[in-house]
Amino acid sequence: MAAVIYVNSDVLTGYLTLVLVCLAGFAVWFVSTSGTRYWQFFSVPYIEGRPFVGNFLDAFLFRKSTFELMDALYQNPKVDGSKLFGVSILMQPALVLRDPEMIKQMLIKDASYFSNRYMCTDRYHDAIGYYNLLMVKNPHWKQLRTFMTPSFSLNKIKRMHALVDQIGKNMLTQLDDLPLKPSQIRETEFKELCARFTTDVIASTFFGIQANCLSDDDSEFRYYGRKIFEYGPKRAINMAAFFFMPELVPYLGFKLFPRDTERFLKTIILQEISRREASGESRGDFIDSMIVLKNNDATIGIEEKIPLKDDILVAQAATFYMASFETTSSVLSFTLYELTKNPEIQQRLREEIRSSILKYGRDLPYECLINEMPYLGMVISEAARLYPVLPFIERQCSLPDGATGYKLEPFHNFVVPNRMPVLVPIYAIHRDPKFFPDPLRFNPQRFSKENLDQIVPCSYMPFGVGPRTCLGSHFGILQIKVALVRLMSKFKVVRSPSTPETLTYRKNAFTLHSNEGLYADLELDEL
Repeated sequence: MAAVIYVNSDVLTGYLTLVLVCLAGFAVWFVSTSGTRYWQFFSVPYIEGRPFVGNFLDAFLFRKSTFELMDALYQNPKVDGSKLFGVSILMQPALVLRDPEMIKQMLIKDASYFSNRYMCTDRYHDAIGYYNLLMVKNPHWKQLRTFMTPSFSLNKIKRMHALVDQIGKNMLTQLDDLPLKPSQIRETEFKELCARFTTDVIASTFFGIQANCLSDDDSEFRYYGRKIFEYGPKRAINMAAFFFMPELVPYLGFKLFPRDTERFLKTIILQEISRREASGESRGDFIDSMIVLKNNDATIGIEEKIPLKDDILVAQAATFYMASFETTSSVLSFTLYELTKNPEIQQRLREEIRSSILKYGRDLPYECLINEMPYLGMVISEAARLYPVLPFIERQCSLPDGATGYKLEPFHNFVVPNRMPVLVPIYAIHRDPKFFPDPLRFNPQRFSKENLDQIVPCSYMPFGVGPRTCLGSHFGILQIKVALVRLMSKFKVVRSPSTPETLTYRKNAFTLHSNEGLYADLELDEL
């Protein structure tokens, strides 16, 4: 007689529920750890990440600055001595490069495969945020770069020198109005001073507009420029999404520029273009270059031809406005901070400036600034090493159709798959004692003529590396030189009670911002 087994339906339901919960839990774990588990199948050193957030939890929650986080990853004992290592950006596996030769191979020799950024904005609903040299992808990037390069020719930069120098003079005039302390001393804060200076420069040289940021606390140019880099909670999440969740940006409605800043820039740029076209005025500046492209019916794209008009033109001007003043003012303010801390370096720089003034007078010619003041260039290069504006260069492997991956041989047997993010940790490499002995010391002699051959190629990358380097870097350096020469020719910068001894960095910013104000006293000592 066959036995009959009865199963209680409630017990069966409980078992099924438990199985489903376990399966769901496993599925969640499997998906959320995919970025880390990916590296377990390859002979690439890696740092294990957390479920969902990978290795960037502290940055994602703004508990650490991206600079500090990448430096900690770079120095992790698990990857010590390696040429490369794996991490995960949320659930996306990413490759980090530590070896200058490998960086050179990938981002210079094979740059065509690594010219796109991993970061992305919304192409269809944020044209100004997407169609600019900072964010746009190939083939549009290469075409735009070709169109924009003549705007930054050395001849054009030379012609802009007089305008930049006039703003340097305006800066001294404004400093003369600061309240005097005993012994002809004025206290100032360099971050705000430098941002106002560089914003006035960009407004004048790019747009032909007198913004008067140095003298006018209510200047619209300064107000909207500040808004781009003011990272409140909403803005910080907005900017983080471009890097951590680029695929979701179109659905979240995020824009690269705050909406009111975008409206402001669009209005002044298009108004200035219309005014010049109507009047026939020509200044040989950036706006004139935009007008030429517009009137020549220039287009970008291969199958779909997109005319360089309206939002596409505004995108170029807006991004140069953002990138130029932020990069330049950051390096300039940190240079002044280090000169405050290192009076012997400051004295040597002032002696070089004194010699040039004795030779040419107070209005130094362009050729003198560029070719005859080597120590000035060394000081700026060292500041850009110690305080790079960005924590890393990020690229995305972009291969032609049909390619299975990018081979890293002879450096490694790993094959980089198409669309994988690749990070080059600039800040960490610049502070690696293997490349820069005693790296935290501010030492301009690293960049002296006799020491330049000791700098390993692709270990110094303050303005990027390869074809996608900062197009305006030469113009930015000219601004810094003019500002330093004008300030140092009239003042010594000395410690004040407010001068910070050490710096910490904002946790919610993607560019290098100190939490502390960069205060110092300006002591009148005219050369």
